[in-house]
Amino acid sequence: MKKTLLGTTALVAGGLLAAPAMAADPIKLELRGYFQAMIILGQTGRDVSPAGIGQGYRSANFKYEGEIWFTGTTKLDNGTSIGLRLELEAWSQGGGATSSNDQFDEEYLFAFGDWGRIEFGGTDSASFKMVYSSPSALIGWGFNDHNFWQRGDNTAASNQAGRGFMILGTAAAQNVGFSGDATKLTYFTPRIAGLQVGFSYTPAFSATAGAATCAFRQGGANFNSCPNNNNQWNNGLDISANYLNKFGDVSVALYGAYATAAFDRGPVGAGGAAAPGIFGRYKTWAVGGQVGVGGFTLGGGLGRDNMGLKGANGVRWYTASLMYETGAWQVSAGWWGGRNPDRNRTPNSQNVPGKDKLDYFELGTNYTLSPGIKLTGGVFYQMGSGQSKSEKADTWAVVLGTALTF
Repeated sequence: MKKTLLGTTALVAGGLLAAPAMAADPIKLELRGYFQAMIILGQTGRDVSPAGIGQGYRSANFKYEGEIWFTGTTKLDNGTSIGLRLELEAWSQGGGATSSNDQFDEEYLFAFGDWGRIEFGGTDSASFKMVYSSPSALIGWGFNDHNFWQRGDNTAASNQAGRGFMILGTAAAQNVGFSGDATKLTYFTPRIAGLQVGFSYTPAFSATAGAATCAFRQGGANFNSCPNNNNQWNNGLDISANYLNKFGDVSVALYGAYATAAFDRGPVGAGGAAAPGIFGRYKTWAVGGQVGVGGFTLGGGLGRDNMGLKGANGVRWYTASLMYETGAWQVSAGWWGGRNPDRNRTPNSQNVPGKDKLDYFELGTNYTLSPGIKLTGGVFYQMGSGQSKSEKADTWAVVLGTALTF
């Protein structure tokens, strides 16, 4: 269960105000990051375009993803540390001021001391950073936060059971489909007897990419004031907790999270919402955990994400996996499954009301060549079930790749 945790302490207001608070040294930036490159060979099921035309896909794909992290910290004389982190995308995404293809993935200030930790800026919420769920040895894929996808373009729009899985990952209460990297304020308590709690507050976010709509979720919109009555979610609250302990040779990690936000309804078309009447209060929750002993780690979780929609429509998801580590090797096997009644669907060429299912099966491994250099590979099968061709599209693939960290 080798997972890097957040700092176990964070700042309270009195820590910064206590005198003297001079820093011994100015902030100096440290350069770190990662780069992952993948070769994928497999088959993607044909789906249906909005015009009703069948779309096929090539069997071979090359994918890569990376980030460069600029992190700087200094420590005040009173023991409080203050710093910043900037995460630059290590690949060209194009786009402009209103594009969802942001060049800086996250940017935020932080401070920590004996009182806990505070983060302020564009970054994920506490529930995303504190999660323990299904482990995976297939780097860049896995069950909690994908860097890569292999599916038909219309699957995400049609099979709503894959809501979290197809946007950013699989764990619904990790802010997947919620506020993402929206500008927020987060506080983590000190860890006491193995328990730590995190709180995040996000003033506003929406699902569109236009800067003028204050569309934080997909980036490119931290420039204008957030308008009222613009079909956005607001006053987002996120609370999470995890518990870490060890009993002899057995290590235990438990996790729980809940997030919610109100919906500020506006006229049709405002904020890019063509049908705002279907939206309402956002609610999402998740629980998970891991148990480790003798090189084995068993983990899993479950949760629900209503996707900010009214009524009973929402994704229920479940996941479980087992990972084994020995020397330079890690191997894993696991599953993630999503279920959605999809009752308020408006029928069209690729979407039909009725229960949607999505199951993802994965076998993965990685081998450490040297510190910061790993080879990774595996196979996965994504199986869709629903009423339309796009909802039923399946995908299988063999993955070979390299993962570098620096």
